[in-house]
Amino acid sequence: MADSKEKLFSDFSPVSTEQWMEKVTADLKGADFEKKLVWRTNEGFKVKPFYRMEDLEGLKTTDALPGEFPYLRGTKKDNNEWLVRQEIKVECPKEANAKALDILNKGVDSLSFHVKAKELNAEYIETLLKDICAECVELNFSICQGHVVELAELLVAYFQKKDYDLTKLQGSINYDYFNKMLTKGKEKGDMVATAKALLEATASLPKYRVLNVNALTLNNAGSYIFQELGYALAWGNEYMNQLVDAGLPAAMVAKKIRFNFGISSNYFLEIAKFRAARMLWANIVASYSPECLRDCDNKGKDNECRCAAKMKIHAETS
Repeated sequence: MADSKEKLFSDFSPVSTEQWMEKVTADLKGADFEKKLVWRTNEGFKVKPFYRMEDLEGLKTTDALPGEFPYLRGTKKDNNEWLVRQEIKVECPKEANAKALDILNKGVDSLSFHVKAKELNAEYIETLLKDICAECVELNFSICQGHVVELAELLVAYFQKKDYDLTKLQGSINYDYFNKMLTKGKEKGDMVATAKALLEATASLPKYRVLNVNALTLNNAGSYIFQELGYALAWGNEYMNQLVDAGLPAAMVAKKIRFNFGISSNYFLEIAKFRAARMLWANIVASYSPECLRDCDNKGKDNECRCAAKMKIHAETS
């Protein structure tokens, strides 16, 4: 098969960029190339109708490998799988549980529960998660900002009661101080104090992300792709900046942050957004020189933690 392919392509002589442009110019019959064929995006980029190998010359990103810093091509080496999440607004925990079990049997592998603070207690959590194997599915929770620590403590107690291996459990608690301030137009609570308490409450859940960057809010409000990305990175950096200044280890903080992005119909630029997001966030985290909290082989030249620089992303259509 390889030999036949090589023979097929050898039948065609190389075509230079100049030859392509001569043909395009002739077909345009005097029309302006820039106006007719170059797409100007809302982000200010000019997208040409075709690209050549020479356009890649000098780009360092072409040497990037999957699972390697700065994670341009993903944070995993062996696969590029994404979990499929279903949102459930909990009106009745028993009914929400039945719905969750039903959609899990249909292929969903990530659940997101929007729970009510006024009904929150240990019995509520047990009813909601009955017969759901927490080690087999990602579990995500949203609640009003004033009750995130209480929710975290109840979840940990429940998982311990069920004798789960807490180091394997994956999920999140949607605490986002800055999004609440953005949408409500005022500050509420003490971000550093709440974040510290939340990180302490979930210390036994290393794979749970509890500091959120809900850039989806910006996307749904009409932001351009570059605006959503830029503000999201600044948002995440503010968590890093304030909490590291408050005495928390940079690696610990970075490993607790999750980014929630929106996706528009702009296919190729959205792909570029996620690639750029991973790379830029990795470099932002690296600038804090996060100390590796365990013995592993994923360290930088100065023994900084490269695992902390992996961006955890949830994506939702806008």
